[in-house]
Amino acid sequence: MIQPLRTVHRGVFVTLALLLPAILVAALSARHRVLPLVAPAKQVSASAHLLSSSDRLWQTHAIQTAFYADSNTPESLYVTLQPAQDLGEPDLLLYWAASQPSGDSLPAGAKLLGAFAADKTFALPRDLARGGHLVLYSLAHQSVVDTAAVEKLP
Repeated sequence: MIQPLRTVHRGVFVTLALLLPAILVAALSARHRVLPLVAPAKQVSASAHLLSSSDRLWQTHAIQTAFYADSNTPESLYVTLQPAQDLGEPDLLLYWAASQPSGDSLPAGAKLLGAFAADKTFALPRDLARGGHLVLYSLAHQSVVDTAAVEKLP
């Protein structure tokens, strides 16, 4: 009575010993690729030309700010930020806002441009007719780190 059960049990375990690693390998090869959290910095194209550059835009930090326009797509504007030294704030995000932030909160309607990184190029929104503000926001501290008033660009 026990011998047939042992035979079935052995057959099930041999099958599982071969089947489970095959399922694991198939699942690992079929899974989605995990993208890096920080996207690689987009380089300014060779057809882009400098509109303006300043290191006096930001209120509290020395950040070299350069605005570019692409001659292939003239409606596209880009900004590149290069801080003089590390800002020392965690989880910095760059926002575009139509109005000046008040206190430590972002203004209503602020548009996320991306995670801040030195020399990274950010695409600006197309509604720059009235100018606006670039806002560095620390997600970890839930506070505005610095702002820069941007006049209408040509």
